[in-house]
Amino acid sequence: MKKYLTLGNILVCGAAVLGLVSLFMMFAPAISYTAEVGAFKGTQTFTGAQITFGYTEKSEVILGQTLEAQIFKFSFGNFLPYLLAVVGVVFAVLSIFFKCKYIAPAAAVCFLVAGVLFFCAVPFTVPAAKDATMKGYTLAAGAIVSGIFSIISAALCVVPVFIKK
Repeated sequence: MKKYLTLGNILVCGAAVLGLVSLFMMFAPAISYTAEVGAFKGTQTFTGAQITFGYTEKSEVILGQTLEAQIFKFSFGNFLPYLLAVVGVVFAVLSIFFKCKYIAPAAAVCFLVAGVLFFCAVPFTVPAAKDATMKGYTLAAGAIVSGIFSIISAALCVVPVFIKK
């Protein structure tokens, strides 16, 4: 038991936990759109899952008719950071149990690239309409927190490489 309770393993375990938090931020608002019409200002937010896997908005019209409008399509650019974060978490956990000097740095690279890509959520979002632009969309808290936590996870995975016993 004591051989697993080292500072390096604690830091890598913390990196895995922060990586999981960045994954769960998929359900938090990732981008937002603010529109002004006259004196009224409205903001609509979309979660990371909506901008990654596509989003169709349903609205009920008079007499029970339902109108569906597709807002976003699947975006591989927004899927990639979540995939890299999963791979980073797996590598971080594996580095605790297997003493290979390349696993923790590989996790750090995955977390770092994922962290950078989380900040690119707006340009990677694919609108459903061909001529639609992403003008007016901004990053929201979910994408920002995911990016920050992934970069911190990368740093936590690299620190044990430089710590001497």
